[in-house]
Amino acid sequence: MTLPRIAQCLATLASFALCGAAQAARPLATEDADVLDRDQCEAEGVIAQSKPSGQPSTRGWTALGTCGVGANTQLILAYNRSRTDDASVSGLLFGGKTALMRREGDGLGVTLAWGLVSAKAETGSMEHELTYLNAVASRDLAPGWTGHANLGWVRSESASSSSTTWNVAIEHALGNGVDLTGELYGDDRAKPWIGVGARWAVSDKLSLNAGFATQRETPRVNAWSIGFKLAF
Repeated sequence: MTLPRIAQCLATLASFALCGAAQAARPLATEDADVLDRDQCEAEGVIAQSKPSGQPSTRGWTALGTCGVGANTQLILAYNRSRTDDASVSGLLFGGKTALMRREGDGLGVTLAWGLVSAKAETGSMEHELTYLNAVASRDLAPGWTGHANLGWVRSESASSSSTTWNVAIEHALGNGVDLTGELYGDDRAKPWIGVGARWAVSDKLSLNAGFATQRETPRVNAWSIGFKLAF
């Protein structure tokens, strides 16, 4: 496995882990400020693909479990596996969300999201790769419209560097359990991503989601994902 392939897998793992698993409002990559109550839990599954123009695609899947533990906090545990050609990497995320100001009705909610990600190449061992902190705000903008904003920090151990991350997103409830989403997000080291998605609440326990995002970097990158969430 070459170093460029390892770096590409690690970058995709970071994207999947932080944007696909660490947040609770899929298909958004943007975190929301809502926190599960004590003894409320959710399980999620996601499959995703990222394809830079003219380069091999990276495919991956993520399994996630999260529960409210009290003290305005929920904990998150997720496992991810992704592959580019013959190079693969696994990741394990432990994180959480702590509400600093709980969202009541259509009011403002403010939350701190945090986490640690360990990564493992096929021939290596699981090692600490990422640390992140993310300040999150959410509030209703109008009937049926909800806005979210994030400002965060992420540290990559393999790159020995830190980045500032940011997200803005909007959700629109169409009715009959269907929501549409749109967002813009990125960091201080690359051009931003533009993403759209849809969510369908099949029942009060089960929802399905799908999303597409593109980054006008060189090379241009397109990514898609589909997933489900089960509340219990």
